[in-house]
Amino acid sequence: MSDKFIDELSPIGGVYSDFIYMKDNRLISIIKVQGFNVDMLSSYDQNALFDDYGTFIAQNAHYLPQTVSKTVPIRLEDYIKNWKKVYVMSEKETQTNEELRQLRASYLAEYQKVESNVKMAKKEHFMVLSEDIKNPTIEFLKAAEQNLRAKTDEVKRSLGDFLEGYTSNITVLSSYEAKKLLHQYLDYEMSMFG
Repeated sequence: MSDKFIDELSPIGGVYSDFIYMKDNRLISIIKVQGFNVDMLSSYDQNALFDDYGTFIAQNAHYLPQTVSKTVPIRLEDYIKNWKKVYVMSEKETQTNEELRQLRASYLAEYQKVESNVKMAKKEHFMVLSEDIKNPTIEFLKAAEQNLRAKTDEVKRSLGDFLEGYTSNITVLSSYEAKKLLHQYLDYEMSMFG
């Protein structure tokens, strides 16, 4: 039996024009939908939300969207950078007392510890769209890219209309972000450091 490498087992062929190219001749686009707390809605609003979601799916069923929810690590990089700035500034200020400096240092150390704890996670929701490449030629690849871009724009707009009354952010993942997401599916703990 010969050894197989992850590249041979992976269905991902590479990246093309900010989309993921699959080995089965498809381009993939991923839309991230920021979640919100449905439990905070009244029963009436919950039912209306689920009805609206059913309508959204029915209107976009011809695109064969796949919905995926994923637990992802919490990233505190920007927050930690701000605390580092606060700590460095307090080191330079002569009027800041030692107790305040120590308090700021302890906050910084605690937030760094929290970020490195891979058990700190949140739920994220994604909609995956794909477009078949009819033949493995540049012309068909470009045609699939145009079709997928139009499909992604339309579904994103439709999601925005559907979620207009809720605090939700909808973004199309770049190829870099999509690769990171796929890395999280393959190896959750190591994805914290990649």
